Amino acid sequence: MNRKKGGKVAAVIDISSSMLKMKIAQLQKDKIVTLDRLEYPVKIGSEVFHGGKISFESLWNISSTLHGYSDVMKEYGAEQQRVVATTALREAKNRDYITDQLKIQNGITVQVLEDDQEKTLIYSEVLNSIQAMPNFPAGNTLISFIGTGSIGLSIFDGTNMIFSQNISIGPMKLYNMLGSIQENSGDFDTVVEEYLNLIVKHIPIPGRLKSIRNLVLAGSEIELIARICSVTPDQGHYIIQSELIGRLLQEVRVMTPDSLAAKYDITDASAQVLYPVLVIYMQLLQLTHADRVICPKVELWDALLRQMLVPKSKKDYETHVVNSAISCAQWIADRYRCNRSHSDAVRRFSCRIFDKTKKIHGMDYKSRLILELACILHDAGYYINSKEHLNSTFDLVKNIDIYGLTDREVLMIAFLSSYDEYCVPSGDDPEFNRLDKQTRLMISKLVAIFRLSNALDKSQTQKLEDIAIKLEKDRLVITSSSDGNLTLEKWAFDLCAPFFQEVFGIHPVLKIKTLML
Repeated sequence: MNRKKGGKVAAVIDISSSMLKMKIAQLQKDKIVTLDRLEYPVKIGSEVFHGGKISFESLWNISSTLHGYSDVMKEYGAEQQRVVATTALREAKNRDYITDQLKIQNGITVQVLEDDQEKTLIYSEVLNSIQAMPNFPAGNTLISFIGTGSIGLSIFDGTNMIFSQNISIGPMKLYNMLGSIQENSGDFDTVVEEYLNLIVKHIPIPGRLKSIRNLVLAGSEIELIARICSVTPDQGHYIIQSELIGRLLQEVRVMTPDSLAAKYDITDASAQVLYPVLVIYMQLLQLTHADRVICPKVELWDALLRQMLVPKSKKDYETHVVNSAISCAQWIADRYRCNRSHSDAVRRFSCRIFDKTKKIHGMDYKSRLILELACILHDAGYYINSKEHLNSTFDLVKNIDIYGLTDREVLMIAFLSSYDEYCVPSGDDPEFNRLDKQTRLMISKLVAIFRLSNALDKSQTQKLEDIAIKLEKDRLVITSSSDGNLTLEKWAFDLCAPFFQEVFGIHPVLKIKTLML
């Protein structure tokens, strides 16, 4: 055991598609030091991607291994522990049964991370890594995490993520989908390349971002490919020239998994996904002007351990998510020709009301972010259909990817964006009624704030530059100054005020002072 004197010890267990892993670390002199790392192979990815469910035989193996991991954590005195699962368990049809049994048999709660949660955590660690690199090239950077069953893409402009997209296909899932072709014909390589090309060419990368100088990749097969290409790590990074990847791709495309396993001394599972991984690498290289791939040695648990052991890092992570989510939403809004001046005004008013009414709404920073994103995107539906723009906005927003947000949170933005001065959340709406009680309540609170804010710029001409908020006993007094004709805004405000009072028990009042002497 290598426990030294230092800070608290933390442990993360990661139930991935092909491996049950645990890492134990400690903060020593402001540096996170690995104390132990354990791995145990599992086949739940193949089971799920092929048959949709995790077998109970795999469950027993996982449970038994977790008992051993628990003993190791006790030996190290790991005071903080976290167990997470990713793609395989996330997509398993029997995931609820599996997580329930693990809780009963092992006394642990498994957090099944959504796709966006998993990738955002990894991206945050990737950014920490590349920003510490000396002489990292300036310009837009395409960052991709290639999981066993999914691919995540984000574009970093040097400050924030400004584009994000998740694709529900990965090398292991791809092999399980198309592996039978390899057995029955010699066209496996062609089919894989054509299938991936069809997906990649439809990624809606903004035209202004076509000039991407850098490609940064993360994923479980990075070290394998680096080893085959005879590339050693340099200060925690692998730098692999694109021609090496192209040469290796041509070499392995005509080889079977058995021959790959024998030639490179790798497991059968790694041999099966080697060719699909390389095809993905080449497809992503073609999206950029990069002549090399930068591969930081980071994993999901690195980000989780950092948040557990370095208190400040959690706040930094939250700030990163907020800023990048807003940047991504702004790009989407621009794509659908939303009025930036109007959305900025509504967003400013909404944040002011949200911040001044914290003691009556009890919501957190993520709720505020959802409100901001709805303000940015609420007019997107006009691009599709001006007659039914609220329905169009809802349908459009609920199907987009926004950096750092879960599917539930994006759905909340869609609901929030689809209400105006005439519409409020109602139990008569079957789609809204299917949401759980907590989500319905949160949406209603945010809608109450959003509708008031949107009313204050109903004409979309920014007659009010700023507002002052005063929360009295039973009134929310909103004060502003203007010489403009605010008849439309006052009319919309009066329509929206009753719902705010219904939700919070506070009556909103609008007071306008003239600027004329």
